[in-house]
Amino acid sequence: MNHLRIAAVALAAATLALPASDVAAQPARPTVTITLASHYFQPSPIYLAGGVPVRLVFVNRSGKTHEFDAPEFFAAARILSGNAPAGEIELQKGRSTTIDLVPARGRYKVHCGQPFHTMLGMKTTVVVS
Repeated sequence: MNHLRIAAVALAAATLALPASDVAAQPARPTVTITLASHYFQPSPIYLAGGVPVRLVFVNRSGKTHEFDAPEFFAAARILSGNAPAGEIELQKGRSTTIDLVPARGRYKVHCGQPFHTMLGMKTTVVVS
């Protein structure tokens, strides 16, 4: 019985001495939620850190379709996961999507490509410093 106890203690000590996994050691990726509504984006402007991976969560809180059109922003960024075909995200009412990317420094214009939405004030800037 003592041999079993000694073996259990040795196994527990060996387990505690194992290095933590790389996943656990990495800090959580910053997340920025971008709300699309009638007829604005929030936050506005959108501030991001250049060269720092970020998760962008786009949420359409309105009862109609909206777009996040930022072709220069998406072309300059390194997309890690998600999709922004032609530099645009289109969201039907109540929908959301997520894109992980590494933004490039600069100032980028954003607007909603739906008819008249930009005229109604649905535009902002992404500032990456």
